[in-house]
Amino acid sequence: MIRINRIIRVLIASDFIFHVGVGFVDPIFAVFLVESITGGTVQLVGTAVAIYWFTKSVLRLPIAYFLDKKRGEYDDFYSMLAGFFIITGLQFTYLLAQTPNHIYIIQVFMGVGGALAFTPWYGFFSRHIDKYRENMEWSISNSSVGFGIAGAGFLAGFVAEHFGFAPIFIISGILSFFGTLLLLFIGKNVQLKKRDGFSIR
Repeated sequence: MIRINRIIRVLIASDFIFHVGVGFVDPIFAVFLVESITGGTVQLVGTAVAIYWFTKSVLRLPIAYFLDKKRGEYDDFYSMLAGFFIITGLQFTYLLAQTPNHIYIIQVFMGVGGALAFTPWYGFFSRHIDKYRENMEWSISNSSVGFGIAGAGFLAGFVAEHFGFAPIFIISGILSFFGTLLLLFIGKNVQLKKRDGFSIR
């Protein structure tokens, strides 16, 4: 039987639920932009994806630098929470988007949320992973997310085909919210370090 410590279990469960939520949007995102956004084109799809990844990639390095400079894990924890809540809230804003500019703005903030969330998430996982189980626990994390996204993608196609795009973003937002809430269960385990180097749990 594989024994996994509590923090890693929570991180894996949270990541799974969160990515199942996001996985509802990814398969239909391009179709949504072309069919539901005024002036939506294939170019809009490419630009929207580029804006998200550019923003996220630019911000991750300075965020990582800042988080590494600060001792303890509270800054990492609150950065992670803020980022996931930003992404969660933005899932619902797609319901209000009407023009390409709306999409561009949402994608910029999605990139900000992604940088704030995933930069410290990897740090948390790396610090708390069980010794001698690194390969297994990373594999469990990645495989569970992969299975979740696969299932979400299949269901997203069915839901969009029969009920339209609105339920997709609502389901995505709700699941992402619950995935983010799970992170609160590791709040009391976050390490706080004073300037003199002593650590308090």
